[in-house]
Amino acid sequence: MLGKSVGPSALCVGLLNFVLLACAHNVAQDKASAADGKVKGAKELQFENGEAVSRGIVTYPGGDRVDWKVFEVPDKKAGDLDFRLSWSPPRPGLQLAFDVFDEWNTPVVSSKKAGGKKSKRSRSRSASLKAARGKYFVRVYAVDRGDAGKYKLTVEFKEAVAGLIFDPLKLEIPEPPKLADVPGPDATCDEFSFDIKNPACKMVCPGAGAPPGWPACKGKCPTPPTVDEPSCHATMPCPKGAPDERIKACKITDFPPCPNKAEPDPANPRCREKAKPVIGRALRSDVSGNGVAIIVGVGSSSGVGKDWKATVLRGDGDQPFPNGDGKVTRVDKNSTVVIVGLTTDQVSANPRVKLTPP
Repeated sequence: MLGKSVGPSALCVGLLNFVLLACAHNVAQDKASAADGKVKGAKELQFENGEAVSRGIVTYPGGDRVDWKVFEVPDKKAGDLDFRLSWSPPRPGLQLAFDVFDEWNTPVVSSKKAGGKKSKRSRSRSASLKAARGKYFVRVYAVDRGDAGKYKLTVEFKEAVAGLIFDPLKLEIPEPPKLADVPGPDATCDEFSFDIKNPACKMVCPGAGAPPGWPACKGKCPTPPTVDEPSCHATMPCPKGAPDERIKACKITDFPPCPNKAEPDPANPRCREKAKPVIGRALRSDVSGNGVAIIVGVGSSSGVGKDWKATVLRGDGDQPFPNGDGKVTRVDKNSTVVIVGLTTDQVSANPRVKLTPP
């Protein structure tokens, strides 16, 4: 799992895989994530002498974008927390970041670049939290689609020194002066904090749960994938019970057998092949009007349809008997009625009838 300590040999293999994965395109951000890719599987941090350290790797192209950590401030204590994230990217300029949440999933602090917002080559971020107590979760993640890095996260706890004991209810605090309202900060949005009601999210495509037809998600495969989005065709699995030729993973064997090749199904590649001619033997022939009605011993179970053509063959060969073309008037499961302009003696001497699909 990326984000756990590894030995030297395993680290080399992991870094090689990491570099190779960095060239991938359109990989789901959690395709290769382990348990700590979700908050429920957060890795627990242990404090030693007021400090906890965790190492790992996050890679957006490799499908392991997020690592979660969890720790708890020592029982019945409160103090200041200092967070520092440093990393080694596979190439310059790649960025990592982290956010801190309390035990009720409320964001409490976000990391800042060591060199300020304009620093694109910074390899460290930090944050501080005052008067901390209880449980906290830390989310370490690769910032953009091409970012990745091997990181070290350090959390330092400094217990607050107890001050003078006083009763705040006895303090006399004057009313603050009246101030004019100030505009709030500009709304921001990313795929982790996506909210359809937030105007800033209009151009953001969330990793999951995007509304149908969301403009920012055009050309991106959503989670879960859908056959209606062309970008999903190369990566999504073949839907069980509903195979689709557009999906690369769907094989010919995933499609149902063709029930009747005389009635092709454009959506089923196994049912597009034109039915082959069927040769049956005359079971009986009777005079009917100006011709002879022949009962042939093949029917719909062999794929024969009412729009098929009928031809009486000469003897045991494949050549048609002169004036032996007929018309199919009835098709049952195991027999077909054909009217031909021959005599019953001619049919008896040439009992083989060829039925051909249109």
